[in-house]
Amino acid sequence: MTIRQNNENIMVCVHYGPHGQRLIERGSQLSGLLGAPLSVLTVDAPKDNEYNQDKERYLAGWKKQTEDSGGEFLVRSCNGKKTAEVIVETARERGITQIIIGRSSQTLWEEITRGDIIDELMERLGPIDLHIVAVQRYPELLEQSHEQGVAAYLVKQNPGDSYRLSDEPGGAETLKGIFFRELDTDFNSGLFKIVNNGEAQYLRILQSEWVKPHKGH
Repeated sequence: MTIRQNNENIMVCVHYGPHGQRLIERGSQLSGLLGAPLSVLTVDAPKDNEYNQDKERYLAGWKKQTEDSGGEFLVRSCNGKKTAEVIVETARERGITQIIIGRSSQTLWEEITRGDIIDELMERLGPIDLHIVAVQRYPELLEQSHEQGVAAYLVKQNPGDSYRLSDEPGGAETLKGIFFRELDTDFNSGLFKIVNNGEAQYLRILQSEWVKPHKGH
């Protein structure tokens, strides 16, 4: 049983995408250190209202992770308000003292395209502390601008050292991974994900060919 040591109250903000688990883990750790209650909030924007099986899996996973950590999982709708407004209203209603949120160079949250949600929160939150967790760029770009990934291969072409996208393996130097095709294109252009030494890497594909970065860049 966790003994509450102070008046701290933690809330983690997550949105449909691959970083929620990491943010909830961070919130759970902070909650444990401070002996503070934990809430996890996701805000549904109008475009999120349609049923999405992958999104439902995220939500179910986050809910279980939150409850396993002794926290409460919350879902709020925008109802014509900005995401930042909903976050601040929820925080004040629940007496939140510290908020954890992810930030990347491009985010799923619609407000980020018209301004920075972090800046909006900092202006509105007042005495509530804001913890900003850096997240990787490419996974969020995939959710925003690419189709669902499919298993694929990059096959080395002879002569030369170019690689082309294929549905089938083609030799010892074939790379196996997941291909994410860009939305609204008739070409096989997008990102090819491989895992190297436990780390995800994303290769740029243009019309079925791997575009390698120039040396020195």
